[in-house]
Amino acid sequence: MFASGTVPSRTSQRPGTTVAVRRAVGLQFALEVVPSKLTLWVVFQILAAGVGMTAVVAAGYLRREIALPWPGLSPQAALIGGLAFWLGFGLLGGIRAAERPGGSVMTFSMPFIVAGTVLGGPVAGGLMGLVSEMEIRELRSQPLRGILSNHAVSMLAAIAGGLAGEVARGLLAKPLAGDPTLAFFIVASVTAFGFALANLVLVIPTLAMRSDVSLREASRIIDTSVRTTFLAEGILAWLMAASYLAIGWWAPIVSIVLALIIWQAHNRLEALRHDEKTGLLNDLGFNPALAAAVDRARSGEQRAAVLLLDLDHFKTVNDTYLYESGDEVLRVTARRLLAAVRATDAVARLNRAGDEFSLVLNDVPDLAAALRLATRIQDRIRQPIRLHAYEIDVHVDASVGIVMLDGQTTLSPGEVMKLANVRMDRGKALGSGIVALGDEDTVAREERLARRPTPGELR
Repeated sequence: MFASGTVPSRTSQRPGTTVAVRRAVGLQFALEVVPSKLTLWVVFQILAAGVGMTAVVAAGYLRREIALPWPGLSPQAALIGGLAFWLGFGLLGGIRAAERPGGSVMTFSMPFIVAGTVLGGPVAGGLMGLVSEMEIRELRSQPLRGILSNHAVSMLAAIAGGLAGEVARGLLAKPLAGDPTLAFFIVASVTAFGFALANLVLVIPTLAMRSDVSLREASRIIDTSVRTTFLAEGILAWLMAASYLAIGWWAPIVSIVLALIIWQAHNRLEALRHDEKTGLLNDLGFNPALAAAVDRARSGEQRAAVLLLDLDHFKTVNDTYLYESGDEVLRVTARRLLAAVRATDAVARLNRAGDEFSLVLNDVPDLAAALRLATRIQDRIRQPIRLHAYEIDVHVDASVGIVMLDGQTTLSPGEVMKLANVRMDRGKALGSGIVALGDEDTVAREERLARRPTPGELR
């Protein structure tokens, strides 16, 4: 499922100045004099989760199907034991988490939450939502309000899914009285769909406010891979719940082990699209995103900006403090790039070596906006980086080349990257500069260079 990730700081901006970014941490959000829209949205989520949980507990929406199928247990002990089993089992929901651009995170909690909700109803679902989102990553990197928001969203989505499942049960009681297994499958499907829909309805506004994009743009996170993941995890949730009832308490554990084996194979394939050192996209993962951005720009659907940046002073750090420290600088830079962009953007480290990063920033209206974004990214990169092996701070900078994509774009994706590289080199010659254009002769010369085939392409 989706978690909204860290909740960003507010930004202040004046014409002609650099965007100033300040990250909120800990309890700072509660002390702000003028709460931001995002803070108010998070507070609403937390309050709504508390009210929703109180309401379903008061209504007694705890189903007996969750009772632990152990012989000799009293009904009450079996009910409490079953709830405790699924809550403990749900802690495995944090074992798989994939960070995405813009601070969103795909977790493995959905199968546990939905299965517990199908068996135990909205009460069990709310508790599962609270527990299954717990993971080490958020404790290390999330501000308090980000953690509270993630868990509140999960609880609300589980309660919504559980209530949808209860409605489905009531509607199917008579029509499918003779086929309880089909009825159970439909109820599980409705619960999973309700959970996924509520999760997205709550997370997309958070991502929109966090990344300062429209709801339509934030909804682009629901790509093919996300839809496929939701479908697979919904089916797994049904399998876990059905096997718990039909076979025994241990059957869902076997289901999860099987799923993890399959996902391990998928991860090996997915690893081919990512840089192993930073976790960012590599050429294989980045090129389709670039090609799609070029196509959208040419058709007039959406403008975009392509950034190519090279770290300045990285070689000095690498040579002075050895390769391990250089790798740490690359990983920190990668995290900063992911935090600086939106959920709809793409970030890559190309060629699996070196210190060059490329970005596709979608829905960038004009060059001025692209320059502001590039400046913000450059400012993030310039922040000190702590080398823990030496207990010192080092600094790197970035030279950036920008290519705007719009309806007038005639360059191919490969030529776009060549042009960005030419401009990045010009920025490096200027001393950690950001170059997007030049005089008319310079632009024409750069585009000719971009269209010129490389020796490798001539072979």
